[in-house]
Amino acid sequence: MRTIQTRRLRLVPVNEKNAHLLWDVLQEPDLRDFQDLPDLDVSQFERTVAARPRRLQASVAGRFEWLIYFARAGEGRPDEVPLGWVSLRIAERTPTTAEIGYSVVRAHRERGIATEAVAALVGEGFDQADLRLVRAFCVPENRASRAVLRRIGFRDEGVVRHGGTVEGHAVDVVAHNIDRGMWESRKSATPNRSAIRS
Repeated sequence: MRTIQTRRLRLVPVNEKNAHLLWDVLQEPDLRDFQDLPDLDVSQFERTVAARPRRLQASVAGRFEWLIYFARAGEGRPDEVPLGWVSLRIAERTPTTAEIGYSVVRAHRERGIATEAVAALVGEGFDQADLRLVRAFCVPENRASRAVLRRIGFRDEGVVRHGGTVEGHAVDVVAHNIDRGMWESRKSATPNRSAIRS
């Protein structure tokens, strides 16, 4: 996995050395309102992250996560605090389809950070993992997250009854999809969306 640089953001791959920073972000109480997040202590979480694949490429299944930072703020200082996280999850049985997940901490919401980070990671998935489809699932009440997906070009596929879990309980979710063709058409219509990778 590599660092992804956008106009305003730097997406840094999560590994065993910085997994504790993601764990800290995941402890923010309101992140659990709409997502089922892992209930692990920090050392268990670090071991889980260490066992994940290290390269996002075609036919590699697993969970791939990035911490979100402002592009220039801190430049990797140890005290730099992430703005949130974004992830792709690819299942072995469907290696050309990924599910995207993301959250931005409350202090940095409503600034377009999630939109920019998710768009960058969708592009990375299509480019590096040879994906054909990226999916996202949101509880219907999470209007902000659904708006992020619409801005990027995801299509609302309707409600999936009991399609997700929040705090251990089955919940309805709205399915969203974007395929490679939709992404390519949108990218060519708005060339400034492309991310710079390092």
